[in-house]
Amino acid sequence: MTIKELQLNLNPRFKEVKLKARMDILNKALEGNWNTIFKGQGMEFAGYRAYTFSDDATKIDWGASLRAHETLVRELEEYHNFNVFFLMDVSNSMLFSSTGRLKAEYAAELTFSLAHSIMQSGDAIGLGMFSDHLVAKIAPALGKQVYSRMSRELMNKENYGGNFDIEKVLLYVSSFLKDRSMIIIISDFIGLKEGWNKYLHIIGGRYDIIGIMVRDPRDDEMPDFGGQFLVEDPYSDKKMFIDSKQYANIYKAQNKKDEEFIKNCFEKSKLGFISLKTDQEFQEPVINYFRKRLALVR
Repeated sequence: MTIKELQLNLNPRFKEVKLKARMDILNKALEGNWNTIFKGQGMEFAGYRAYTFSDDATKIDWGASLRAHETLVRELEEYHNFNVFFLMDVSNSMLFSSTGRLKAEYAAELTFSLAHSIMQSGDAIGLGMFSDHLVAKIAPALGKQVYSRMSRELMNKENYGGNFDIEKVLLYVSSFLKDRSMIIIISDFIGLKEGWNKYLHIIGGRYDIIGIMVRDPRDDEMPDFGGQFLVEDPYSDKKMFIDSKQYANIYKAQNKKDEEFIKNCFEKSKLGFISLKTDQEFQEPVINYFRKRLALVR
């Protein structure tokens, strides 16, 4: 598949002023808010202790009490740190652009910027780059070292390209990622198989998941001008000529329907969802999402 050359430059010594500005905006917006939204909400089992008259009777664990021959209550404690795992799509459909910036480039900048902001909050960050398998994996960890490793993997052109199988990847990630984790999926969600949302729903019962859909404007609609165009399936060698004027309305309607379905799949499973376009900056939509989520927990 012929693609435009990847232009990834995330190293702090060389990165563009625009990228630094995007990171600064996200850092300021998420500072404090990230902790409020995501920390202190979860509870985990800490152990048993003897029941006292001041305790809430609903906290009594009758099974444990019978085994211990005394009345016991379950103690829970809030957890304040968790793992944030970025799962970024690098398959063939992400290697497309009608705007001068590939979807993969846009996604890499977004991942890099969010990881920097989250790292400041003291949470562990990790990365998985996937096509029809995990082509790069960095287990969640604390510190600047893991951030540097993420930068190197995101700039490695050998990690990009391939087929797409999100179901297989989600199952694999759930085999090693610990509970008390967040998964941020960054993808155009093109090439989904029927029934993929069942996997999402199952994994969503275990992890906090945010889906970030990155689409090129041409993913939504054909060019305004009519004409004959050669189109190619990103996951096969199939090609065909089409008249853009003849199919423009059908193409636009079907893509709108597909995007709504994907959004509904996340929302029905009570998971987060953000829609982004590569001809627009990502800061405002991302910040708006976190502001809405913040309003729900206050």
